[in-house]
Amino acid sequence: MRAACLSVVSVLALLQGCATPPAPMACTSVAPNAAYTGPYKGEENRLTAADMARDLHCAEAFKAARYPRGFVVVYGSSRLGEDKAGVPPTESGRLYQGVRRFAADWTRAHGALFPILTGAGPGMMEAAARGATEAGGPSIGYTTYYGPARDKADARLAFQTWQGQPIVSDGLVFTSVAMRESMMVLHAAAVVVTPGGTGTEWEIFQTVESIKSRQLDPVPIYLVGPRAVYWKGFEQRVQEMARLGTIRAAEVTDLVRFVEDPQTLAEALARDMRLAR
Repeated sequence: MRAACLSVVSVLALLQGCATPPAPMACTSVAPNAAYTGPYKGEENRLTAADMARDLHCAEAFKAARYPRGFVVVYGSSRLGEDKAGVPPTESGRLYQGVRRFAADWTRAHGALFPILTGAGPGMMEAAARGATEAGGPSIGYTTYYGPARDKADARLAFQTWQGQPIVSDGLVFTSVAMRESMMVLHAAAVVVTPGGTGTEWEIFQTVESIKSRQLDPVPIYLVGPRAVYWKGFEQRVQEMARLGTIRAAEVTDLVRFVEDPQTLAEALARDMRLAR
């Protein structure tokens, strides 16, 4: 009986702790162009609930205070970059420049309302961040600890630069990659997907599934680049899932729009978001 009473007391103590309002969380930063830099804590499965709660709190506070309408989120490969000087032009190099021009055009026209948000990395993310910066508007980055930032546990190294100059003007460095990905989805007013690897695939399907299952308000989703070159595999996967009976193809295809040429994207996006030209 005594043991049972102690057990009840323990449970009540835990419940009381959950019901107690948490102490205010400090959203501090060690980087001049980041509003918040969560500390590096190692691999995701080493993190605590407090680490994730801090990331969530600071991300929501950042958006609410500075960019309440949300962002045009640009996803894409960290490995498909600008063509090198003296090398024959490539399809991915042309796409890099197209994404850069799209981000500049969008930023000049609508960046004050819906800034460009990238993962603040190299490749296609760099292209979008460069374009937004070159247009003189905000270039927002949501990232975590990759490469040198992870190896040195230094948030000041987390944002991509271009020839030593910053191309991210504001943003967040998350402790948790899962929270970073979730916040990019939740804070998107529109999603622009350029070709990428497994990370980009994760982002496509996380966004599509969230909308498909009515866990997220619909937002425009664009898959950018020559369809036959970059999106054939995606379409084949969707059709294979439909053949197996695990989805209905239209549940996915009705949510995405293919844009062959990124130079046409700014106008299409403004029209879909019902923004004045």
